[in-house]
Amino acid sequence: MGRFVVHEESPDKPWKRSRLWCTEESIEVLKQEKGKGNVIGLSLDTQRLEKENLHATFEMKTNALRNMANLMLLQLNFVQINGSYKNFPEGLRWLCMHGFPLKSIPSDLRMENVVALDLSHSSIESFDICYSNVQRVQKRQKQLDGSCSKDKRSREIRNPDVL
Repeated sequence: MGRFVVHEESPDKPWKRSRLWCTEESIEVLKQEKGKGNVIGLSLDTQRLEKENLHATFEMKTNALRNMANLMLLQLNFVQINGSYKNFPEGLRWLCMHGFPLKSIPSDLRMENVVALDLSHSSIESFDICYSNVQRVQKRQKQLDGSCSKDKRSREIRNPDVL
């Protein structure tokens, strides 16, 4: 039912829909760089092309995502990606890229808002990009720790009912 409702948002123009999951439509929108701010979810799995015997290869340019400012859910499984990752929308919350070919996460990939990252079956060897975010969190934690006296924290740990 949900897919029908989304399809009815724009039956003939998939780039005007809020979600794209049909392989052919996702490829069309990405190739023509027609995705706009109304797209909040996009799924593309090139292994489906092989399973459906379409034997097509698809190489995505990152520029195809630059106008999808509201994109929060992005699944690009086994997709060859070319270009700068700075064009990935900064509001992404869920990023799934099975078969990601690089050995580390590109430093220009915006991940400030990502809460779920799935890089299964990828070539990732390190998460160097995450280090700067960890430092930021540790700095913020030190600020929070400084606002509470050490004695009070230790009492709360021993007996949480004591104020």
